[in-house]
Amino acid sequence: MGIEYRSYNLGDEITPLIKTMSQEAINDFEGSAGVKHPTQFTDTEFAQERLGTAGTIASGRMSVTFCLELMRRNFGADSFNRTGMVDLRNLRPVRPGNTITFTGKIIDISREANGNKITVEINATNDEGNLTGVGKGSVIVPSGYFAPEE
Repeated sequence: MGIEYRSYNLGDEITPLIKTMSQEAINDFEGSAGVKHPTQFTDTEFAQERLGTAGTIASGRMSVTFCLELMRRNFGADSFNRTGMVDLRNLRPVRPGNTITFTGKIIDISREANGNKITVEINATNDEGNLTGVGKGSVIVPSGYFAPEE
């Protein structure tokens, strides 16, 4: 099996990640962090009292986690787990039943000592077309993944 080279260009859109939020997924996410008591994420009455909302919302940490998944799937765990980062600003709540599409577009490519740093503009958009989060992610893709320069 030969080397599979990768090619990235400014303006390229990466493969989107689509997630549908369910209360069960939100509860599992919160439970994985050891949260056992009612919160605005897991309990409707608590959310109504604390936030004044009609129901629960997903933690912004879930959206960050999905952005990490977006980057990892597009640039490979081998690179992203070593050099990747994501910075996301949550703009509006994500609620159970929402479908969120995470998209990315390459906005910068710069040479580093051990590869090319790829910077991606990330957007999270709900099924109503509203941005729920915006941010950036980056990863250093090792030089060995790029075709030799001529």
